[in-house]
Amino acid sequence: MIKYSHRFSLGLIILAGGESSRMGHDKATLPWNGMDLLTDLLLRSQRAPFAERIVSINRDYSPKNLPAKLARTVRTIADNVQHCGPLGGLEAAMRDGECDYYLVLSVDLPFYDFSPISDILRPVRRAPELMAVIPRTKDGRDQPLAALYSRELVPAIARQLQTGNYCLQEFLQKIPTATLKSCRPALYLNVNTMSDYEAAKGRAANSRRKVPVVTLTAPNSGDGKTTAAETAIAELTRRGYHVAYIKSTHHTDCRPKAGSDTDRARSAGAVSACLCSPDMIGPEAQKEDVIFNLTQQQLADLVLVESHSHGPYPQIDIRQADSANIVNHILFLTGYRSSEI
Repeated sequence: MIKYSHRFSLGLIILAGGESSRMGHDKATLPWNGMDLLTDLLLRSQRAPFAERIVSINRDYSPKNLPAKLARTVRTIADNVQHCGPLGGLEAAMRDGECDYYLVLSVDLPFYDFSPISDILRPVRRAPELMAVIPRTKDGRDQPLAALYSRELVPAIARQLQTGNYCLQEFLQKIPTATLKSCRPALYLNVNTMSDYEAAKGRAANSRRKVPVVTLTAPNSGDGKTTAAETAIAELTRRGYHVAYIKSTHHTDCRPKAGSDTDRARSAGAVSACLCSPDMIGPEAQKEDVIFNLTQQQLADLVLVESHSHGPYPQIDIRQADSANIVNHILFLTGYRSSEI
């Protein structure tokens, strides 16, 4: 349980009323950990002693999957001014609220663990005149939708809404703010698109595995899977990771060969390299399951699987991947470097 000084009251606002135009789907209802993103975030919020929890949402929401004690601290508020983005949700929620300060979170933060709370409160203890504290991640990005705001901002937000200017960033330039620097980017990953959502699910899946796995895929021979794997293994090895390589193949002759894909992987630095061939798969077995079981036997930090389509989730289609950032994407999906990515 995170603790903080009770010289002022702290509440939580979750902004779940967005139109999710890039996602094309209500992000609050996306499945996550056996429930939905909104319910899961509320459950995670029990790590901090919030005096109240307000969900800014423009549809019906019943916290039926929440423990009764937690549910009693939750209420929902619709925007007073529709279609004006986060500022509208902030204005309605804080106007209805009773706390001095609010941690304001976008609903689409699947990895936020509430650990920054003690640090985010420190500036306002030293300088009560501050109206907001904005985290800035190590990659230099400000996170205004995972920030601390004073309830005294309500009149100023209302005035800006009346002008028709709904830009949160412009509003922040007009008020006393502090920046909380060097925050972990992984905490602030938000799922704006289905691609973001799939990446988040892949990372979550790997967090439950003994050995994390990423599959490099492409449907045809010659698409560059082996070259991508070879390059990634070399760079990951240079960074200090022990990488295992598994290739899904239709060949049954699996004797070691100079210049073969497994040989190239070993030369790039793989600590082990092996094939998964048809003769390893029983009559009732699924190839994906056989490959996955093989990955979990590897003595490595992570496993790269090369396959046309049969490798375990998560998968990177190397035809669509940004080759310059593929290693960082692999590390994100495996959960490594969480303090940096």
